[in-house]
Parts: sequence; C-alpha cells; structure tokens
Amino acid sequence: MSQPVAEPVPHRARTAGSQRVLPAVLGLPVFLWQAVFFAAPLVFLIVITFWQVKSFRLEPAFVLDNWERVLLSSPFQRALVHTLTLSAVTTVLALVIAFPAAYTIAFRLPARLRDLAVAALIVPIFSSYMLRIYAWQIVLSPEGLINTLIGHLGIDPLPMLGGAFSLQIGLLTLTLPIAVLILVFALSGIDRTLIEAAENLGCRRSRVIAHVLLPAIRPALLLAATTTFLLAFGDYISPLFMTGSKPPTLSILVVDTVKSGSQWPRASVVGVAMLLVLAVVFGLGRWLGTRGTGKGHS
Repeated sequence: MSQPVAEPVPHRARTAGSQRVLPAVLGLPVFLWQAVFFAAPLVFLIVITFWQVKSFRLEPAFVLDNWERVLLSSPFQRALVHTLTLSAVTTVLALVIAFPAAYTIAFRLPARLRDLAVAALIVPIFSSYMLRIYAWQIVLSPEGLINTLIGHLGIDPLPMLGGAFSLQIGLLTLTLPIAVLILVFALSGIDRTLIEAAENLGCRRSRVIAHVLLPAIRPALLLAATTTFLLAFGDYISPLFMTGSKPPTLSILVVDTVKSGSQWPRASVVGVAMLLVLAVVFGLGRWLGTRGTGKGHS
C-alpha cells in the first residue's frame, strides 16, 4: 500500500508567512523594552496616585483624596496655566525664528555651508543642556558678559536673569535647534520646480512662501510645533536655574510636592496630569497633521 505524499507548500505561502513572522520577531525587543521601562512604570505611577502616606511611608490603598487635593488646589492650577502659557509662547517664538533660519539654510546657502550649518545645529543637541544653561547664567547675570559690555558704555546693568526673558532664552536653547532641523529637512525635500513654476507665473517670494512652501511642509511645521511644546512643557532645568522656580512650573511642582513630606502620591497625580496634557497635545498635533490628507480617515 502506497503512503500518501504530502503536498508541497507553495512558495508564495511560505514567503507570506515569513513576511508576517520576521517583523514580529525583529520588533519584539523594542516591544519588551517599552513594556518593561515605559508601560510598567507608567502603570505603577497611576496606581500610586491612589495610595496614602502615613508616617512618611507609602501604604497601598484606593482613595481619591490625592486627586481631589491636587487638582482643586490653587498652586496646581496656577502652575498648569503658567506651564501651558510658557510652552505656547516658546512654541510660537521657536517657529517664528526657526522658519527663516531653515529657509536660509535650505535655499540660500551653498551645499558646503549648508552641511556646516546642519552640523552646527546637531552638535548642541548632543551637548550637555545643563552646561548650556550655566553658560547663559554667566552671560545674563548682573555681573555677566552683556552687562559688563554695556557698563563700559555708561548704561546701568539690565535685569536679564531671573525673569521671563531669561526663561525663554533657556527654553529656546533646548528647543530651537530641533525645530530648525525639522524644518530644514522638510524644506530640502520640496520639489524646486514648484517654486520655479510659481516664480515664473509672477508670484512674489512672500506668496511663494505662503502658498507653496508653508502648505508643502505643514506636517513638518506641526511636528516642530508639537516637539517644541512637549519639550518646553516638561522641562525642569530652565525654570529652575533661569528663574529660581518662581513661579513654579508643573515639573518643579512635582519635586516640591515630593519634598513636602514624601508625598509621592500627590506628586504622581501631577505627573499623570502632565502626561494627559501631553497626550492631548500630541493627539491634536497628529490630527491636524493628517487632516485633509486622508490618513486620519483610514
């Protein structure tokens, strides 16, 4: 009696199976990393918000007292409004400064200088943010470089350190190079024939920018705005070292809350609230970026 012969698996079916398995295997380490080092701490952070502190020790519980005390408190509400305002102003300033700089780098500089300009933007990103803030403290302090120079001209020292001006300098030090880089890469990818066609049709440079360039890089503009806002919203160093945490931002409020009697649950409430705000901003930016492109309706 003859044995049944197994039919060979079609080559196309084997290829389709490997195409489904291989990405899952390659993506597994990233998934595990995110699960262990992001999702698990985030879940623990949310759980802690319902715990209690007794005699400076955390005790598991399920109470809403921490949420009520934090969200209804005036310090939290003032810090939230201050942080949102600060981040929005930083975002607007960063985009206003970044677009002309990116336009010049992408369209006006020769290739060699363009590469140097991009490198000059990348290097600060990988340098110590703390050192850059310390450098600005030296420049902006009453005995700093600027006040020393204007002092030789007979001008009284300017109060530059410790206010909104120095804080924006610090936040732009963090966010501006990233915003410029995003816009440079976006502008460099634009088809130059579109610009030439608009100019040949008699459009002035301002109309080319308004009707050709800005619509073409709208997703990059939203990405730069979202990135700038997220970085400014969660920054701790500039508010602390450029203004002395007066008024406090939400990041500083987290630290102050922990210091006040080991109140980790209430500090966690502030942290979770910050994450919720960032999630809303990120979702809004993504929705605006996909709006009109059809991606948001798939």
